Amino acid sequence: MKNVKLLLVSVLMSGTLMNSQSAMAQDVVITKTELPKKASIFIDTHFKGKEVSLIEKDKDFLSTSYKVKFVDNIEVEFDKSGEWDEVDGNKSAIPTSFILKPIVTYVTTNYKETTITKIEKEARRYEVKLSNGLELEFSKDGKFKKIDE
Repeated sequence: MKNVKLLLVSVLMSGTLMNSQSAMAQDVVITKTELPKKASIFIDTHFKGKEVSLIEKDKDFLSTSYKVKFVDNIEVEFDKSGEWDEVDGNKSAIPTSFILKPIVTYVTTNYKETTITKIEKEARRYEVKLSNGLELEFSKDGKFKKIDE
């Protein structure tokens, strides 16, 4: 019986903590000058001439991230230091100047009729989505691993 009470208290405390975290999470509209410098430079370098429609700062209990949306529907997500985490063209081609050369070379060599529409950086890999719907997985150094299904 004692274990059941302890389990019930643990579940209730976990629920309360999760609820308080979501209450503390907030998306705030900011200006480009409020982005981390690295994110601002990334936009100026790889999205030169594209008009920004919205910039949001997402502050959660333990982390901060940024999302930049462009008029042409491309979205870029950055971590708290301004490193890009994801670039999503929402089914449109994205610039490839920031993508590792081995990834771009692999795609242009093996999928000539396609474009990269999304790339996501994860701890040990990159996930790349192509205009034909295929999702490819690459290692951190840009080596092709597999078609992700």
